[in-house]
Amino acid sequence: MKKELFDLQEIAKRCGRPIDEVERIIARAKASAKPMAKAVTVTENGVSERYTVKRMGVGILDTDHGKFWEYSFQLSDRWADYLAIWHGEVDDFLMPKIGKHLLMRTDSGCETGQVMGDRTCECREQLHIAMSELTGNGGGLIVHIPRQDGRGMGTPFKLATLYLQDQLGLNTVESAMMMSDGGEIDVRTYSGVIAILKFFGIGTSVDIDLATNNPRKVTVFKENGYLVNGMTPIVAPVTRRLERHLLAKQELLGHVNLI
Repeated sequence: MKKELFDLQEIAKRCGRPIDEVERIIARAKASAKPMAKAVTVTENGVSERYTVKRMGVGILDTDHGKFWEYSFQLSDRWADYLAIWHGEVDDFLMPKIGKHLLMRTDSGCETGQVMGDRTCECREQLHIAMSELTGNGGGLIVHIPRQDGRGMGTPFKLATLYLQDQLGLNTVESAMMMSDGGEIDVRTYSGVIAILKFFGIGTSVDIDLATNNPRKVTVFKENGYLVNGMTPIVAPVTRRLERHLLAKQELLGHVNLI
């Protein structure tokens, strides 16, 4: 006879739940680790493309800002890996329950700032401020795109710009322009964000409040029929090391409400 590895009665007693509910939670956890895919069509810059959105896993984060559901995604676009964190209720399939209003943020990855703690950008602070805004608002969504470091130019490009900033006193825009020889310095796309909204079944009747300082991020939502009701500024504390960076983004890239 096969020996049971877990005593479900003891687990049910420990967590204060009926045993049938414990069994349902275990079944959902196992199901959540199996990929779930959906194909959706998204328009960006006037071009419509079909994307495959694959949810790879779901779990709960217990953070300094409260509890969030984290979803791991793989998409058939150039960025490939996405994370979504949701503060709010979920249904029996662990999908977000969305009301008539949604506060959300599109967050580009920043290995140097968010992971390693570099103080010349505000990316880490913006992410944590956004998480706090979501819990204070009672719910909301952040879509994080790890491979969009350096405004999509990549980590090696970003590291080179930081070297130029440190050695030559350049700002973020000057150093990026020097590295690109006057070419593009922001190649990010946001179709994947819309694809995830569609995967979640978030329709165009939902009023979206976008937590951003970058008006450019609004365009793709409007192209796909979403109503962006407003922009909630994400304002990081200004420090001596950060001021040059913020001024350059505000004066040269059109970002708003940074200082």
